[in-house]
Amino acid sequence: MSQELKETREPVEAVNYTYTVPVRFENAGRPYSFGTENAEIHKGEHVVVETQQGLELGVAEADAVAVAKYGLRMPTRPIIRVATARDLRINEENKRENDRAFAICKQEIADLKLDMNLLSAQYTLDRSKVLFVYLSDQRVDFRELLKKLGSRLHCRIELRQIGERDKARMVGGIGMCGMECCCRRFKSRFDVISINMAKNQLLALNIDKLSGMCGKLMCCLKYEDNDYKEMTAGLPKMGSQVEYDGEIYRITNMNVMSNEAKLENRENAVFLTLDELREKAIPRKGVVMQRKKDDPGHPVHKNIIHVGQHPEHRETEHTGHSEPVREMRDKNARMARGHRRDVNANEPAKNSRTEVRTFGRRNKNEQGSKPSVKPAAKPADRKPAKNVTVRTFGRRKKEENA
Repeated sequence: MSQELKETREPVEAVNYTYTVPVRFENAGRPYSFGTENAEIHKGEHVVVETQQGLELGVAEADAVAVAKYGLRMPTRPIIRVATARDLRINEENKRENDRAFAICKQEIADLKLDMNLLSAQYTLDRSKVLFVYLSDQRVDFRELLKKLGSRLHCRIELRQIGERDKARMVGGIGMCGMECCCRRFKSRFDVISINMAKNQLLALNIDKLSGMCGKLMCCLKYEDNDYKEMTAGLPKMGSQVEYDGEIYRITNMNVMSNEAKLENRENAVFLTLDELREKAIPRKGVVMQRKKDDPGHPVHKNIIHVGQHPEHRETEHTGHSEPVREMRDKNARMARGHRRDVNANEPAKNSRTEVRTFGRRNKNEQGSKPSVKPAAKPADRKPAKNVTVRTFGRRKKEENA
């Protein structure tokens, strides 16, 4: 009995088939095309096909279609026959044997203390080989495991290591878009996804939101990557400094879908189209925008300028300020002047009469003695306050009352 990690196959000779039939397997997310000479195969029938693993049982997804008539791709694997009652009975028995082989393999993995996460076990239709699929972060030496499994199962053993993406395709699930995972539904191979695709689409670099069920970057980031590259070609980078109408701005926002960009400095915030940004804005490297000190009495107001809009819908006049903006600035100025008047009114006069009053009981060490009040320190240019009256309130002891 021979055990092997991966079955070696001789190259298959190209065969021209007259008809093709899409066949779906039980654990597969999408159908696969197989060739046949039988035009009587209809949708829903069980068929026995030859795959890389051996003989397997599948279900026809559609009727047989002529390859030459519709110009379809020529399939490379054949349909052996339409499934018989015996094939269906053997397939049901194999399902029970799959569970038994899975339990045996999992027990041996635990005994050998191997770092393997076993996912599935599947026999071929003729039960000549069993395929074990497992997940592991690193390479595993399972030579001893192959020996033990071969002695207990008495068939050819294949162990296949897969990654997180393959596991998600095998298990399936619902993505954040509300639809089934792309890898499970229609994708036949995995594309290379990088974080630069999210940057090209001006997305927030939040790994939790950009990751799929497999923990990797979502496959759909590649679908519109080429379109975003074409639409943002020639534009300055986000956060860079540009010169527009003789002033230095920083690009704080770009929206490709609405064709709008936002330039901002301390005084103004300008909204313009991407074409205007591409043609009129001049990139400036090494320019430092000087920051002015904030004045508490005079808050900073920015002028909102929309470039390229109809004059009736513009929010700014030739002065650069809209009516609501001017009203808000006048209101803030009045509030600031009123605040200063209130502060000045609360300040004590230079020669005003000051009264110091104390409430409550005195301490024991202070009983029998009058409280001494020290006048507050005054600047040299100010005269000390006159006519200071000190009043005390509280109960005295009987001895003092006597």
